[in-house]
Amino acid sequence: MPRRPFAILTRGSLPSAFAVLALVVLLASGLVGPRADAAATYNWYLAEGYTAPGYHEYICLGNSGTSPATATLTFLFNGSTSQQMECTIPAQSRCTVDVNTAVGQDREVSAKISSTRSDIAIERSQYFDYQGTYMGNHVVGAAPAASSAWYFAEGYTGRGFDEYVCVLNPGGYSASLNFRFQTPAGELVRSGTVAAGSRSTFKVNDMLGADVESSLKLESNRPIVAERPIYFDYLGTGSYHWAGGHCVMGATAPGKSYYFAEGTTRTGFEEWITLQNANGSPISVTATYQFAPGQGDPLTRTYPVGPRSRYTIEVGREVGGGRDVSVRLSSGSNFLAERPLYYCFGHGGCDFEGGNCTIGAPSASGRWFLAEGYTGQYFEEWLCVQNTSSQASSVTVQYFTQESGALASKSVTVGANSRATILVNEHAGPNLSLASLILVTSGPSVVVERPIYVDARGNPCHCYVPPEPPPDPDPDPDPTPNGPVAMHGMCFSPYLTSWSVTVEQVAALMDKIAPYTEWIRGFCSEDEWDAMPELAHARGIKIAAGADIWSDLERNQREVDQLVAQVRRGVVDLALVGDEMLENHALSEAQLISYMNQVKAAGAQVSTSQTAYYWRETPNVIAACDFITANIYPYWEQVSIDEAIACLDAGYREVVSVAGGKKVIVETGWPTAGQVNGAAAPGEANAARYLSEFMDWAEANNVEYFYFEAFDESWKDEGGCGPHWGLWDTNAVLKPAYSAVLNP
Repeated sequence: MPRRPFAILTRGSLPSAFAVLALVVLLASGLVGPRADAAATYNWYLAEGYTAPGYHEYICLGNSGTSPATATLTFLFNGSTSQQMECTIPAQSRCTVDVNTAVGQDREVSAKISSTRSDIAIERSQYFDYQGTYMGNHVVGAAPAASSAWYFAEGYTGRGFDEYVCVLNPGGYSASLNFRFQTPAGELVRSGTVAAGSRSTFKVNDMLGADVESSLKLESNRPIVAERPIYFDYLGTGSYHWAGGHCVMGATAPGKSYYFAEGTTRTGFEEWITLQNANGSPISVTATYQFAPGQGDPLTRTYPVGPRSRYTIEVGREVGGGRDVSVRLSSGSNFLAERPLYYCFGHGGCDFEGGNCTIGAPSASGRWFLAEGYTGQYFEEWLCVQNTSSQASSVTVQYFTQESGALASKSVTVGANSRATILVNEHAGPNLSLASLILVTSGPSVVVERPIYVDARGNPCHCYVPPEPPPDPDPDPDPTPNGPVAMHGMCFSPYLTSWSVTVEQVAALMDKIAPYTEWIRGFCSEDEWDAMPELAHARGIKIAAGADIWSDLERNQREVDQLVAQVRRGVVDLALVGDEMLENHALSEAQLISYMNQVKAAGAQVSTSQTAYYWRETPNVIAACDFITANIYPYWEQVSIDEAIACLDAGYREVVSVAGGKKVIVETGWPTAGQVNGAAAPGEANAARYLSEFMDWAEANNVEYFYFEAFDESWKDEGGCGPHWGLWDTNAVLKPAYSAVLNP
């Protein structure tokens, strides 16, 4: 894929209301099960990967075994550099690796995954905002081995289509490549190289020119791995402008039969099948179309494919509209088949737009294991199960969740010469990160595909970009350097006088603070807190969303699960799991780290907050954090207002000294009323002075912060000062002393 600046879109700048891509991947134990290298090590490979702005990449690892599995991930970059990390996959569960966090931003990255266990499945989810034009995502299953040949049936460089081939060379010698494109003008050959232990990206539009339909046989003198991403503005048969992208892991050899479990010709869908013949003589391919129950008997068609060429089938023309269709393709000669499917439709309160593409399964199987899956807001996951036999099949579906392990298995019957379609959001339940194991318990083997449709509001690359402010009609030619300024961030809690608030009241409070701050910090995730990320982003505010955890383990898990759901919705900028619970002995370090890891696995940058002195006692927690949040309050240290900033600076330096180079964010504040605490005197004048001097200190030292807090909360105690930490009072009026310090 290209390496250019990528703009982040506002909702209104999308090609349509919500840009989405569906994800479809085929994984069968017999088809793409791992191959053992020496010493009983099993390897899998992913060629494509990118972590630039506008891209977010995850690797999902599912474990169907009854004991934990360990995998080593080796990330390979352009220029023969690499880095490693280990991932533990709990028994009958899955883990998710946030590649952006693991390798950093702006990296073209491939991956080799190694394990001594063969019963794991590996897939890569890539979310993207391609050139600020095509937003969506795709999923690809990892290849079980490198190969000297890779085949792709689909390819197009027409209007609105950008096609790429990503090649990983995991070996120790440079690889020489021959790209053999089968086109209407005959076979066209291009060449390329990939350095040892490296990867390269080739743009097919540049290799072939515009408006070329093609298939590809990629040859190499060394074992390589190849994927083909395509990004598109799909015009289709009706000038639709459906935008998105899809990606396919190539096949290492052609075959004589292929199966597609998924497919539909309903309104809002256009389905195609592309057939590749890399042979020197013509072939004939027979297609058997099978439909959902009540939609008609199977239909058979035969297609000629010329030598070293491709043939394209518009499925809607063959079978008619309004049908859910599976396909079996067969020939007496070797060929390859892919199925591109483009769509734009609404369902379940979401709007889905984009496309998916997959190479057909070469055979049915009694076991299918899929690592990726999610049933949260803005996601719809489906299982399509195809039975090409004249006898019915009974299958069980078991979901291995990241949140709570294995769910109870469920049985499904798939009729003869038919297909069944399962909505996983209902079958497994909502808000789950899960892998899926499908087993045939009686009857013939089946074929399984898993489409996932994602509303753009669930895409991690989708974020709110506030409009540019209007120009100042009378700018100050000589602004005062120490004049009123806006804040980096503040702590936000909506309970000014009551524990009962509505989402509308929360929104009104955010309207009050929005002109004064870039960030807010939240403390909980359930109920009205769940609406805060979207409310904040709608006002141009970033959010460090929180999970309120303490000693109630059942409530803790609910809080963490809800924060995970927010992360998966793509509305969390940072995540803070708990506040000062270790020093208050509410939880153990292991429990806290476990909760943090659950949120991190969903794709967030994660921390917890502790007082400055306690960070030096918890190196394991530091290691688990992506950044450090230090609560430093000179008022509680009983120092005078004259010494307050020096006290804060000393606490900050101490945390930095143990943070291991990780960013340290400060939380601090000063009360406007309450009891004198040693030499620390509350009051509006001291509080305003502290805020002014603190912001000067933060700017001079380039320190990010959350100031405590936005609003007074009358229910607090804390020795009389509890209700008086707010910048605004309980009537949501900015306190007069602060108006000289803060400026919207």
